[in-house]
Amino acid sequence: MEYIQNNAIMIQLICTICMLLVTILYVVFTWIQSKYTKQAFLESIKQSKEDRQPYIVPTIERVSGVAFDASTYLRIQLSFEYALENVGDSSAVSVYTLLYARRQHSNDQKLVYAHLIPNYNYSIRQGIEVKDRIHFETDEFRDIVEDLEISHVKNVKRIETNPSQDPYKGPIIIMRVMYMNMMGQWFESMLEQELLELRFKLNEDKKIGKHVSNNEIKDKDVFEGYMINPCYSRLTRKMVTKEYVKDKLIECRKNAISESIFLDD
Repeated sequence: MEYIQNNAIMIQLICTICMLLVTILYVVFTWIQSKYTKQAFLESIKQSKEDRQPYIVPTIERVSGVAFDASTYLRIQLSFEYALENVGDSSAVSVYTLLYARRQHSNDQKLVYAHLIPNYNYSIRQGIEVKDRIHFETDEFRDIVEDLEISHVKNVKRIETNPSQDPYKGPIIIMRVMYMNMMGQWFESMLEQELLELRFKLNEDKKIGKHVSNNEIKDKDVFEGYMINPCYSRLTRKMVTKEYVKDKLIECRKNAISESIFLDD
């Protein structure tokens, strides 16, 4: 007892130091715990945002064409009817749809662009499917038919000489769909599907005729196109930048319209 009384100040100092150390440890522990809790919370938000994204799946539903007298020339249009379905968890906004044909047997320009500017949808809500069409005009149509004719001739020869080999491919139709989520991030879904053939449609009985040839097209001819089975097509999706979207839109119809109309800053 006498010892405690004689060393009261020292004991009090030691107790104070111990309490201070405990307080410091508590503060440090609380700070670490708060930091990890905040990180976990931010990660959960990030994961939630990543999980709740739009996902546009494009499909080509029908290919048809028609030729008609345009007074000074024979005008031909090849139309691709398509559907865009949002199978994701949130709405897609500013949806641009571009269509190309990639020729397989040309030494010139490989890509053939569809006519006019890209199709545009303001938004496609989750679970919703929208339908539209894009068409190729006369010159583009003839380029596509030329590629089909070359692949047809090559495949006939391959069947005669080496039937075990894979057939030559026709033009690949590329549907590029670019869209934005609600946070301003851009995505691209791209479908690549082979156009197998174009055939004349016999109007009197709706039967399908022979292969379309550039040398045999005349006024009031109607065509029907056939795509390869979708299970042999290629569908990809990736995140892209706003600059990438601008570049693709300008590349598509750079001589038709200014970029400011495509994509606002």
